[in-house]
Amino acid sequence: MPEELIQEIQARIEKLERAESNLTAKERELREREMKLIERENTLEQQLLSVSLLKRCATAHPFSKGIHTQRTVLSSDVTAEVSKSVGLIHINGQPIATGFRVGDNFIATCVHVIGSVIIKDNPHVINCDRIAIEFERKVCNMKEDPDKIFRFQPTVAYIDEEFQFVVLELSIHSNGVPFPPPLICFGDIKTSDAIHLVGHPGRKQMMEDSDIIPKWSPDHDKEINPYIRALAEWSKECLPKSNGVKIDYYSFLLAPPRKIIFHTFFNEGSSGSPGVTIRDEKPCVVLMIEGGTPYSLDTIPISALLVEDWCKVEYGFAMSDIYKKMLNSPQKSLASNIFREII
Repeated sequence: MPEELIQEIQARIEKLERAESNLTAKERELREREMKLIERENTLEQQLLSVSLLKRCATAHPFSKGIHTQRTVLSSDVTAEVSKSVGLIHINGQPIATGFRVGDNFIATCVHVIGSVIIKDNPHVINCDRIAIEFERKVCNMKEDPDKIFRFQPTVAYIDEEFQFVVLELSIHSNGVPFPPPLICFGDIKTSDAIHLVGHPGRKQMMEDSDIIPKWSPDHDKEINPYIRALAEWSKECLPKSNGVKIDYYSFLLAPPRKIIFHTFFNEGSSGSPGVTIRDEKPCVVLMIEGGTPYSLDTIPISALLVEDWCKVEYGFAMSDIYKKMLNSPQKSLASNIFREII
């Protein structure tokens, strides 16, 4: 190596050493903290990857369909039947969430869906001029059919904030159109169940997502705890804070009441969607979607978080838990009206 080049390299090294020595104690502290954060984030990412339940199978070749799943035609028949009972809830003329028909003339959905139209508590009363439900919306840009849109009675029939379950009473249609058919079969959720979700993700046309794998605490703690704990630590370091305070976006999934957690492409607008399985060759409702996490802070839309798909966790509540609580409430007769068949 030429002598001139050696001298130039030595000069550069000496310059870097002088720059390093001129760093203030505060700058050194900040640099060390930055390196520790990078190291911790890399460690958490490796933990997530090692325990991830949600990774997709890689495509085998250019024309591969990816995960190779096939199901009986019966599942298509069942979801088609369920779709007749599922509607898109509108508030102030805007699509908001999902609801489904139950009982004689009722709609079930999530409490938070109707929060903005509640005008009185105990008993709860809604502004029924601001809310409606539209059935059979299977095409995104289809023209609204007045015969598919139903209004509600002002008094809320039943509300359970613990399980986010609310029942609204439909009004008789002004054109005499009969109510869509209710879902009448319900049951306890099982790990072996193949869950089919039917709802309005994106607040648009009705969609379905099948082969959902349900997990819950404490029955599946060995499987899900490492995953949720790793996500919780990652979220505190990498996701938006609230008033400067780190937020754990995930640990609530393991806290009571029991939450059924799973992964689905269903997003905003899916709250209130039923999750059904097939029993005795007919649809059996086993859960209702409540939401997903990481949830949105008021000032930061969830779409701006740019969270990887495998870091998103959706959840809902078991219909069996909702039924047991409702059966032991003053609304026992309503529970019998809604939960007509337990499978």
